[in-house]
Amino acid sequence: MALNAAQPGFATTVAALRPRSWKLGVGQPMDVIEQFTDADFTHIVDDRADVHVSSRDGCFCLGFFPNGRPGGADEDWGTGEGWVIAVTGTAGVPGYRMAFGTDTPAEIVAAVVARILATSRPL
Repeated sequence: MALNAAQPGFATTVAALRPRSWKLGVGQPMDVIEQFTDADFTHIVDDRADVHVSSRDGCFCLGFFPNGRPGGADEDWGTGEGWVIAVTGTAGVPGYRMAFGTDTPAEIVAAVVARILATSRPL
């Protein structure tokens, strides 16, 4: 079998790759925070300018950590987590936790939060 060096092993076109534009950049954190009403949620801004939101019943929590979530025993360093969402489970169904990096667009986190809020209902 002879090798034909004139024939490329991989060939494609830009059109075949279908390049796209993707949402990038941190965006506006208020797109997320403004979804939480004072009547149903508690808002706290701490000394690091991190934002903590929790439902009045304590079953939903959101943390926004613009410089990364504090970690370690003395909390002098941050993780790559910029957003953390947690929903407490029940005795029969486990809860869940989601984390997004500090560079995740707020618009993406806002869409996730909107969907979570849409699934909640008063008991």
